[in-house]
Amino acid sequence: MQLTFNHQVSDWLLGTDERQRIRLRRTLVAAGVYLLAALGQGWVAAHGLAQPLQAHALILFLAPGLLGFYLLIRSGWNLRFADPALTMPQMVFAIVAMAAAYVINPPVRGMLLMLVALVLMFAAFTLSPKASRLLGWFAVIVLGLVMLASASLAPQTFDPTVESIHFVFAAVVLPVISMLAGDLSAMRSRLKVQKAELQEALARIHRLATRDDLTGLVNRRHMEELATLEQRRAMRSGSQPCLCLVDIDHFKRVNDQHGHAAGDEVLRLFARHASASMRETDVLARWGGEEFLFMLPDTRPDEARAGFERLRRVLSRDEAWGDLLHMRVSFSAGLTGWRPGEPLRDALVRADHALYQAKASGRDRLVEK
Repeated sequence: MQLTFNHQVSDWLLGTDERQRIRLRRTLVAAGVYLLAALGQGWVAAHGLAQPLQAHALILFLAPGLLGFYLLIRSGWNLRFADPALTMPQMVFAIVAMAAAYVINPPVRGMLLMLVALVLMFAAFTLSPKASRLLGWFAVIVLGLVMLASASLAPQTFDPTVESIHFVFAAVVLPVISMLAGDLSAMRSRLKVQKAELQEALARIHRLATRDDLTGLVNRRHMEELATLEQRRAMRSGSQPCLCLVDIDHFKRVNDQHGHAAGDEVLRLFARHASASMRETDVLARWGGEEFLFMLPDTRPDEARAGFERLRRVLSRDEAWGDLLHMRVSFSAGLTGWRPGEPLRDALVRADHALYQAKASGRDRLVEK
């Protein structure tokens, strides 16, 4: 009960989209920091360490940090921006808030410079290197203006010598930190690109290992692996798949008369029509040359025969061949049921015998054994 309630509260606060939840968690952490800062500012004002009016003004300024960014992300408006995490606006907001706190809290203003440096480090997680460097210089300019104004208007509180030292610290350290954050951001981007390239390479390798390069169908080796898995599944369920060897009739004549490139087009077209005629659970492999192997799970031979007759009718139509109409071919097929526990090679021998009989009987037909 408690677990369900916690999940409901979490979904209410963060939503259900995982990426948005991550962004909202980070925003709530930042909002929590703003809340602590507001409470601290209130305590400082209550003890006479800061002007109450200025302290209250800062608290009012921090209020959008508590709710504004959270509501933008929770409502989904953030998705309209290039950076849905709103990293740059949030960090600019934080730097401006730190600059305001610098003026309001003279006794601890040196510590606030360290907090600005901490804010800049978060740029490494989202911002580009260029944006990180711009943010560093933005912090230097904002703090420099605040220090200059404070030293000019209230030199008794903001000693110009101390402010000069603080500015040199900010002008040297903050750009260096933003540069390092940018380098980390660039490294993160490179790793992201390398990861994507690696995943693409692995997908390409897997495709090369499991697919026929010409037709895009499952290749022979992978078909044997899938057949082993199907046999295990069929033995558990008590079902029986069918296997069918298909050979394109007179394919050598196509190669001899029109060339191998034309023969390849015929193979691709046949593979496309054959794939379109299958169910999602069926598997079609290029078994070798102009020979194909169909594996039809949970299929009776009479059901399989009806499917191949549909494919035969499709290939008999002129529109199925388009520009290759002058190279139209038929196919012969040997169909067999794959018996429970029977080795694949035995079932294939039986299908091959049926295919041989179909070709010997005049081709363009299916024989079942």
